[in-house]
Amino acid sequence: LPVLPGLLEVTPGGSRLHIEPRETELVLDLHSTFSLLCYGDGALVWEREGQPLAASLEHRDSVFVSNLTLSNVTGRHTGEYACTYSPEQAPEPAERKALYIYVPDPSLVFLPTVTSEELFIFIMSYTEAVIPCRVTNPQMQVTLYEKKVENPIPAAYDPQQGFKGFFEDKTYFCRTIVDDQEVDSDTFYVYRIQVSSVNVSISAVQTIVRQGENVTLMCTVSGNELVNFNWDYPRKQAGKAVEPVTDFLPGSAHEIRSILIIQNAELEDSGTYVCNVSEGYHEKTDRKDITVHVIEHGFVRFHTHLPRTVYAEVHKSRTIQVEVEAYPQPSIVWLKNNKTLTMESNSEFTITSRNLSETRYQTALVLVRVKQEEGGFYTIRAFNEDDDQELSFHLQINVPAKVVDLRENSSVSSGEQTVVCSAEGMPQPEISWSTCSDIKWCSTKGQPTRLLGNESAEIGLQTNSMYHAELQVYRVNSTLQLHRVDEPLLLRCTVQNFLGTNSQDITLVPHALPFKVVIISVILALLVLTVISLIILIVLWQKKPRYEIRWKVIESVSSDGHEYIYVDPMQLPYDSSWEVPRDKLVLGRTLGSGAFGRVVEATAHGLSHSQSTMKVAVKMLKSTARSSEKQALMSELKIMSHLGPHLNIVNLLGACTKGGPIYIITEYCRYGDLVDYLHRNKHTFLQSYGDKARREVEVYGNTPKEDHVQSHLSLSVESDGGYMDMSKDDSLDYVPMSDMKGEVKYADIESSNYGTPYELDSYSSSAPERTDRVTLINESPLLSYMDLVGFSFQVANGMEFLASKNCVHRDLAARNVLICEGKLVKICDFGLARDIMRDSNYISKGSTFLPLKWMAPESIFNNLYTTLSDVWSFGILLWEIFTLGGTPYPELPMNEQFYNAIKRGYRMSKPTHASDEIYDIMQKCWEEKFEIRPSFSQLVVLMGNLLVDCYRKRYQQVDEEFMKSDHPAVVRTRPTIPRLNNARLTASSPTSSILYTAVHQNGDENDYIIPLPDPKPEAIGDLPQEASISRA
Repeated sequence: LPVLPGLLEVTPGGSRLHIEPRETELVLDLHSTFSLLCYGDGALVWEREGQPLAASLEHRDSVFVSNLTLSNVTGRHTGEYACTYSPEQAPEPAERKALYIYVPDPSLVFLPTVTSEELFIFIMSYTEAVIPCRVTNPQMQVTLYEKKVENPIPAAYDPQQGFKGFFEDKTYFCRTIVDDQEVDSDTFYVYRIQVSSVNVSISAVQTIVRQGENVTLMCTVSGNELVNFNWDYPRKQAGKAVEPVTDFLPGSAHEIRSILIIQNAELEDSGTYVCNVSEGYHEKTDRKDITVHVIEHGFVRFHTHLPRTVYAEVHKSRTIQVEVEAYPQPSIVWLKNNKTLTMESNSEFTITSRNLSETRYQTALVLVRVKQEEGGFYTIRAFNEDDDQELSFHLQINVPAKVVDLRENSSVSSGEQTVVCSAEGMPQPEISWSTCSDIKWCSTKGQPTRLLGNESAEIGLQTNSMYHAELQVYRVNSTLQLHRVDEPLLLRCTVQNFLGTNSQDITLVPHALPFKVVIISVILALLVLTVISLIILIVLWQKKPRYEIRWKVIESVSSDGHEYIYVDPMQLPYDSSWEVPRDKLVLGRTLGSGAFGRVVEATAHGLSHSQSTMKVAVKMLKSTARSSEKQALMSELKIMSHLGPHLNIVNLLGACTKGGPIYIITEYCRYGDLVDYLHRNKHTFLQSYGDKARREVEVYGNTPKEDHVQSHLSLSVESDGGYMDMSKDDSLDYVPMSDMKGEVKYADIESSNYGTPYELDSYSSSAPERTDRVTLINESPLLSYMDLVGFSFQVANGMEFLASKNCVHRDLAARNVLICEGKLVKICDFGLARDIMRDSNYISKGSTFLPLKWMAPESIFNNLYTTLSDVWSFGILLWEIFTLGGTPYPELPMNEQFYNAIKRGYRMSKPTHASDEIYDIMQKCWEEKFEIRPSFSQLVVLMGNLLVDCYRKRYQQVDEEFMKSDHPAVVRTRPTIPRLNNARLTASSPTSSILYTAVHQNGDENDYIIPLPDPKPEAIGDLPQEASISRA
């Protein structure tokens, strides 16, 4: 027999199960017939890919032989053939032998899938997958492709299994070449799924529902995507199953939920709802259940039982909490004396309600600083559409005993003295009386030693009490009658209840003593009044305002901007070359005067090499000036000499510091301050805008690009705005200077002509004729819109110069800007010549006056002064210019309303003559956070962009001529002047640093900045309606 040799071969190995032929794989010809033999110790069966195959079985000499014949084979016979013992005789573990057979078939290159599920390949994250592109011919070259882009995918290929590797969630197919033709396999879909332990949770929208409402339950599985849900519930057990809905939880890719909805619930739907979950990859299971109650009607129940009387102590907070169980959710209201408590009530209270569970709620009444009148009858009402319940209690406010009145009722004729003590409290207080004859000892060291009662005929005591319903306290009155008092006697009324004890003393004197007491009291009162008057006079003298320099220079500032060091002006060097002999000055009329000094017009000789005389302005103090004010004026001189010259600041020309009072000699600006100039010339501005054909037609010959002004300005002139009076002050007295040989008179002095155009008297017909014409920025006598923009541009240039010198102005306003010839503006500090004590724009604080309307919020409230707080003031100055000299904040009084408006971000509305671009610059300057305000370098560019080109060129030409002239300020500092960058007219350069200035708490020189008190809160409705509110 042919089977015996095979049998003998396997016996020595100990295992008798094997297949003939002994190959792992075979390749059969198409349409051929082939037999497979399997030998074993028991009954044998054949199977292919898990499916049993029909085969013969013989039993010979204790050896079982199974013969599997494959007839007329085709490509569909390709696969793995396995032989194993039948389940009844299979040993543990089951033994199995397999052989793989290929049948090359040109008509069937790829083995077809048995079911459509094989086309969908589900794999766990980070695991390998097999794409079963199996072929009938092992010699085929197979390539894996991605379906959409048909890019070849590198992967290991096994013709028995297919491609194996890590694949993404995409669609794939396999391709091979047969007779130069491409043959593609089926399309396979790979899905990576999240498979982990089954984590089930179950929830219900409501576990308690009323009959007819829906029961909605959700069973959620997280971390697993391949799960099955199975619900068990009362209605299903009754044969009325409901189909649940399964979907992914919104917003999550790894949470699946099954939603079960029972429509129109009945009482029989009460019970346990079970969610069974099974995971299909590892066959794990889990279950969760929840109990649902279906009730016939809703309900309300109180779970807190309050006593009939609830106590609270006056002036202390009291919280009363109540728990309510209800379904549906109840509405809860609190009532006092049958009136609903609302936020409009006078009491200070809060009512809170919160959910403790699905049907349990907690409500609380919190009485803050309980008042006596808050006692009363309280009710908590909880109700819904099915039920309504109430819980009531009485709130009693306990008040410590207190003496409210202790007075004497005496009868002079009879000598009898009566003392009445009135007390209040809850519970009712008790009153006791005690006395002491040693008044001094009892008042300072001890208690009265003797209690008084009705035990003596000389003493009468009566006590009565009554309940005060409105205050809800007891009022007790005790009357003590003393039939005779021979010596001064101290009486003490003591009242007490369990909350506290209170007492007051009264001294009784015999009727002969009161007159002496009156005399002594009058004398003491006069002495006290005298001392108080002296103190008031001393304080007023100390608070008398002193002159102080506004400008400050910063030496260094910390990185966080909170620590800084001032340059002490007195430590700055003073070059004696600035000294001008006193006999070289001839003083003239007074230009302005103030509480501390004055500024006079004068004629100076020999300041310039090209001009023998020139008109100047001289600052000086009054003869009554204190030493601190003299030091302040000297500090101003040193700072001005330290800064150096600039076209748009009032430059220092010289000084007299020796042999008499200090004189500071500066440039003379003939047209006064900017506010006065705008007031004088506003009629020309309004007339020029009456004829649109003349608008913006000046010496430049330019036509404006847009209509900047839409209507005329209505300017109030109820006050002078606090600007300096340029008229002569006859009351001022000063020591006259000696005449220069008697031949030089003020009227004979000719204006200087050394390249400073602002001193040319081009408008005066009496001015001498000149041969060298000096460049002027604007020669037109009319005031135009371009002039207003030009003024703003020039001020920005001057402030940019001060900022580059680390100098903070601290009082930038139109009153401190002067106008020279040719409409040239110059920044100054005219505080010396202004009577700020009578100026409504300066508010008294301590020993100084503050220009609050021009100050930034951080300066008003935090004493913080920076170049960026000067930027805020520049925005106010713009508002002044484009209102033609209006007073800022005309609609706000200077009181708490002003402070509150600034704190809330109030900003002035756009001036009538300001364009949108100008108002946008104002708003940038008024940013609440000073860090985001523009620097003066940026403001120069913004204002310059609004000017016509010829104005900027004319300004640049005047600036160059000034710096090249023999002007005294330029000549004296020329060796140390850095070269100016004229590009600032068209390009922005950031400020080198933002310097913060504030005030040290000590030091006489820093009294200018005084902390302001916090303004009182104010209703928003007090703000003007027509203005805008801006918040940072």
